[in-house]
Amino acid sequence: MPIYEFLCRRCNVIYQFYFKSAASASLPSCPRCGEKGLERVLSSFSTKRGGYSAGSSESDPVPDLAGLDESDPRSVARAIRSMADEMGEDLGPELNEAIGRLEAGEDPEKVERDLDEAGLGEGEGQGSAGPVRDGGLYEG
Repeated sequence: MPIYEFLCRRCNVIYQFYFKSAASASLPSCPRCGEKGLERVLSSFSTKRGGYSAGSSESDPVPDLAGLDESDPRSVARAIRSMADEMGEDLGPELNEAIGRLEAGEDPEKVERDLDEAGLGEGEGQGSAGPVRDGGLYEG
């Protein structure tokens, strides 16, 4: 059962919706205000260090981050772009630009500050407030 996340810009809230099948996934309406123009967003996730876990298989892939050098912005950018490509996600123009800046070797802290100022980062107290995540799961 696919679960997707959508942002309601009017409420500034990210909601999770489940669909009976990936083919039936369509743009849902906001559960709070009824807004119809929700924007699909990249879901948050966590990974374990060191690549595939002992219990993972082809049907349950864990991204292989064994070659990731967290101190190298180019390496981090490659990993982000690779994961987005694997998931078939369009990161949008702002994040694609930020990843391009990291790939060019720009200072990650500067890129993060610029994202925060644009309201796209996760920094607290910087720039405009980012969206909050609703704890519910809604049928799409």
